[in-house]
Amino acid sequence: MGSKIDHSPGLYLWSYALCAILLALRGSPTKLDVNALRATNVATTGIFLPWRLQTLSDAVHKVRNTRPLGAWLSHTVLNICLFPPLFFFSGLYYTDILALLAVVEAYNWDLKRASGDRYAFLSTLGFLVFGLAALVCRQTNIFWVSVFLGGLQAVRKIRQSAKVCKSSDISAIVKCGFQNEIYDPLVSEASLQDHLKTSISLAAASLKNPFSIVVSVIPHIIVLGAFGAFVLWNNGVVLGHKEFHTAGIHLAQMLYIWPYFVFFSWPILVIPVLNVALSKKVLPKYLNYGFTEQQRKLPNVLAILIVVPAMLAIVHFNTIVHPFTLADNRHYVFYVFRLLLGVHPAVKYAAVMAYFLCGWAVIAAFGFSVIPAPPRLLQIPPTAKSASAAPTAPAKEQSKETRKSARARKTPSKKDSAQQKQPDPITPEVLARIQESLIQRQKQQPELPRVSFVLVWLAATTLSLVTAPLVEPRYFIIPWVMWRLHLPPSSTLAVFRKQKPQGEDERARADFATNFPKFLETVWFIVINAVSGYVFLYKGFEWPQEPGKVQRFMW
Repeated sequence: MGSKIDHSPGLYLWSYALCAILLALRGSPTKLDVNALRATNVATTGIFLPWRLQTLSDAVHKVRNTRPLGAWLSHTVLNICLFPPLFFFSGLYYTDILALLAVVEAYNWDLKRASGDRYAFLSTLGFLVFGLAALVCRQTNIFWVSVFLGGLQAVRKIRQSAKVCKSSDISAIVKCGFQNEIYDPLVSEASLQDHLKTSISLAAASLKNPFSIVVSVIPHIIVLGAFGAFVLWNNGVVLGHKEFHTAGIHLAQMLYIWPYFVFFSWPILVIPVLNVALSKKVLPKYLNYGFTEQQRKLPNVLAILIVVPAMLAIVHFNTIVHPFTLADNRHYVFYVFRLLLGVHPAVKYAAVMAYFLCGWAVIAAFGFSVIPAPPRLLQIPPTAKSASAAPTAPAKEQSKETRKSARARKTPSKKDSAQQKQPDPITPEVLARIQESLIQRQKQQPELPRVSFVLVWLAATTLSLVTAPLVEPRYFIIPWVMWRLHLPPSSTLAVFRKQKPQGEDERARADFATNFPKFLETVWFIVINAVSGYVFLYKGFEWPQEPGKVQRFMW
């Protein structure tokens, strides 16, 4: 009889190690009962995950954490740990928490390796250890430790020596790619066409020097090879119930993910979306971020004509309903599918516009940031320069040497006269080039996401979801965490940027207005956690076929 355990052994090994340490330190627990096992997941969520998430957040955004120990966690990391599906399963014995922690730690070591410090070998070894540990926790983590992290590393390698391709013509982009120039705009300035152009540009640039790129991703290839060896040894990816977890193509997963994101993250999306959708005349000043015209663009007609028909085709030909989905009324997904499929056949097609708009808002959120304006360069006329250089002291207080030098300035030599007649070397054209250079440097801040990141994130998300026939909110946790972690910092309202706050009260109001979406997100998550926890604990029910056994509602 084959094994019916579906989960990888990583969670059990982790629990055994933690409980063994506690047993050695305090003499308990003496056996691995349900409470002891669940306590290891609580410890993972309450101690290890916030710590490693904060380290990763600081590395991704290239900031130094100077907060005191009592406030060491940032608000963003706190909200990630409160994310309802993540928080809910932290109290139960599921693999999702540890699977996320292993991916986060592999990401931390991979960033250390990419920084090129003198401990590169140890960083590479650390990545390999945690990359393999991520696979031991969950098989689909292969797409995050190999595809996602490997893709980001490949893009970093290309960008190290590449210049910026300034042309937006596809043929010119291909030509620039072979000349080691890449087209990779900021998400805030990109359209759907720019995502295709960036893909072409990166492909062409990678053909320019493929050997160095392959060398840079060797650790990711090693992890991928280890996963391939496991699949051959196991005769498949799935452990246990292979008949219920057969891998297939389930493209509709990439439709369901967008309303999922918006349902949980609307507090941080609603104000930026209003900034894009409403005109500046209608938008209240205390909601106005001052987005540029490039950012204030709704999806264009071409994007609608391409994406919406593709979504309709996926709904019609690839809507897969797993037997577990409509057979288990303990999960909230059961009621969502009852609504989509049971009310009217047209509902699942009508939902496509919701998928499209939610998808646009989620991806556009990578560009919901305000790039600080670079300093303006002003050309000082030569007359102003000479006037500012004139002496200000009274003539009678000048020394003899000073008076002599003043006479010398009044009667300049021929050489001095020739120099004064020369035109100012800083011409308006030179000033314009310097100003443009400052703007480009401002745009190249590492914490602002570019189209290349969106492409890599979408690739990893798609591969990790479309191979799963069952729709589970737990499967969307890692894609959401990586999305939330890489969002740009909160923007300051335009009213506070134009006139900097004076005094403690004004600064406090400005900080509160800037961080209000995060506070709203915190409250929203707490409300969801409280409701779902109450329903789970106090609204149990019985199945007729299993009398006396309490069934509980859950994600």
